[in-house]
Amino acid sequence: MRTGYVLMECIIAFGLFAAVAVSLVEALYMTSQAAVTIRDEMRIEQILRSAMTDALSQPTLEEGTKTIDLTELTGDEKSEFPGQIETIIEPLELENEDGQLLQSMFRIEVIFYWRGVSGEWQQQSAETWRYANLYRP
Repeated sequence: MRTGYVLMECIIAFGLFAAVAVSLVEALYMTSQAAVTIRDEMRIEQILRSAMTDALSQPTLEEGTKTIDLTELTGDEKSEFPGQIETIIEPLELENEDGQLLQSMFRIEVIFYWRGVSGEWQQQSAETWRYANLYRP
């Protein structure tokens, strides 16, 4: 009669072990997905920061929109994170506290477009202002 209880105890123990193992595997999967998402966000931020630095360091600003493929910029044809960078430069009409118009102010926006995991286009942008004569001698 004791053997019946041993069998039941083994079945319950295996059931508990299976439940814990499934929970652990699910937690590890969610952690790996979070790590991939964080890595991709860091890459996007790095791409935007680099493109913004490039746009800000130009000696003269020219109004307009420029689009470039990330592969052209990096030279890496087999990039696992391909996309396009669009840089928009447009004049701003700002006034100081006295109501005087500030001359040669520009708005610079950098937008990074890429295909997500689902294949849909996604975008993220960064924006700043700059005085046009900042880097002139």
